[in-house]
Amino acid sequence: PAEYTGMGKAMIAIYRGNNGLWAVKGVTRTYFGGPSDLVVPNDYSGNGTAAIGIFRPSSGLWAIRGVTRCYFGGDEDIPVSHNYSGEGASLGIFRSASGLWAIRNYSRFYFGGQGDIAIPGNYTAGPSSPAIFRQSSALWAIKGVSRIYFGSMGDIPLSN
Repeated sequence: PAEYTGMGKAMIAIYRGNNGLWAVKGVTRTYFGGPSDLVVPNDYSGNGTAAIGIFRPSSGLWAIRGVTRCYFGGDEDIPVSHNYSGEGASLGIFRSASGLWAIRNYSRFYFGGQGDIAIPGNYTAGPSSPAIFRQSSALWAIKGVSRIYFGSMGDIPLSN
């Protein structure tokens, strides 16, 4: 779910990967993307409204409808678009094998490593923070904020 209307609430939405159908209940129904794409809806313009978007790992293509189309990242990367600057979501990737985080036009750093799950979020009531969850030990590490153990081995982390 994301905030697609500017009304301040998340909307129910689906993405049907086999044909690229996006359907936001009561808002829109459109085709954008395909079977190998990962969905990355977010507020990329900083206007309070999410744009539909895809990341295509095979080529590193980011296509954000009405905002941008560029190449950033590739096969080994997990998309981690979030509002790291406080001015709208930035395109970002996490490469677990090396712990690389690359936030387009903003920052590049190493945090986490092999097998960690990227779970960026608004942990400080400000811009989003990069964070990882390590399933083997239930470690949550939030860059520049804290390291805590919460949960059990094998849990799936949830964040905003």
